Amino acid sequence: MNVQEKSHFEDEINLMDYFRVLWKWKSLILLGSVLPALFVGIILLSWPKKYRLTYVYSNLNLNDKDYEVFLNRFYGVENIDKLVTKLEENGLNQYAKQIKKVRGRDDLKGFIDFQTLQPYEDLIKSKNVAITVTEPAKLGEIMQLKAPLLNMTIIARPKEDIPIIASVVRDNLENLIPVYLIEEELNTAATEWRTKMANIEENKFDLELDLKMNISILAKLKDIKAGTSDENESKITLQFDVGSGGEYLPLGYQIQAAESKIVQLEENIRADEEKYNYYKDLLTLNGKLSAELKDKASLHYTIQQFHSFLTNLIDGYNNKKLKGYLNSYIKKIENKISASAPVTENPEVYAVPRGTVKKTTIVFVISLMISIFAAFLFAGVQKSQAQASQKAC
Repeated sequence: MNVQEKSHFEDEINLMDYFRVLWKWKSLILLGSVLPALFVGIILLSWPKKYRLTYVYSNLNLNDKDYEVFLNRFYGVENIDKLVTKLEENGLNQYAKQIKKVRGRDDLKGFIDFQTLQPYEDLIKSKNVAITVTEPAKLGEIMQLKAPLLNMTIIARPKEDIPIIASVVRDNLENLIPVYLIEEELNTAATEWRTKMANIEENKFDLELDLKMNISILAKLKDIKAGTSDENESKITLQFDVGSGGEYLPLGYQIQAAESKIVQLEENIRADEEKYNYYKDLLTLNGKLSAELKDKASLHYTIQQFHSFLTNLIDGYNNKKLKGYLNSYIKKIENKISASAPVTENPEVYAVPRGTVKKTTIVFVISLMISIFAAFLFAGVQKSQAQASQKAC
């Protein structure tokens, strides 16, 4: 028998040894793999079901920055405390206790979570349709939407609690969270107005210096005119620079040009002063609005209450410009209120898949590998003990 035949023969013997071990310990392998999988399957099937429903929102106009602000505010400690209070008021103490210790979005994903989506048309094109849980009657309307979408999913049990939880969370999302976003918008607007005021102050010196110079030029041109007769005046031409070259104009035109420049600079200065005072008034108004939101931040203060505050505030303003601004701002708040309603008012409640087959299969495979390893381990121990007994004899 050559070396190759001997090696092939030994491989066959080794394979037979493996099969003998597996056959000998077949009961251990069978029970060790089936029982754990069966146990996990029974637990999963007997465990109370979780249910979920998803509201679809549109026209919220949340860009990437606004969405991050929205998430930070919603999952912030202050807002979570408001949710806890409302849940307790509705007899949902178990959920209130569940979210009391929340420290961010990851801690609350299994209860309330959000997802931004492209418009439905873009989702179809990208073959990534994520709207799977919604109100069937509204699906056609959702498919026509052109604005980005926001999904809010609530997961809880039992099924009877879902509508109550949904009403609490919806009230928070649609009436309270917009107040936080408005507060952020006011801060951004205040920064923009301060920047504009700073730019006006920065340009003020240059404009006044330019005006002073043109007034001096005009005075000197008039001195030249005063020293000449009308007949000689038409013969006087003066040079002025245009880029890298020069131009000559009669004295009268030079005087008119200087006067025109002075008028323009005076109007620019006057317009800047008017803008500066307007931005200053807007900052004062902004401060009142921000103070109102800050004072009521810890309370259950809604966007509707803020709207009432604005309508009462406008009556105290006689300044037409500020009154016009407030009227425009009130309309924006009204648009926010109307846009906060979801597209899906009555979404269906679905049972959350338990993944029983997948999880039991994973447990079965792992248990099977452990059982086979244990079988070979026991076989090895028995073989070692038998060899030790032979040597002892």
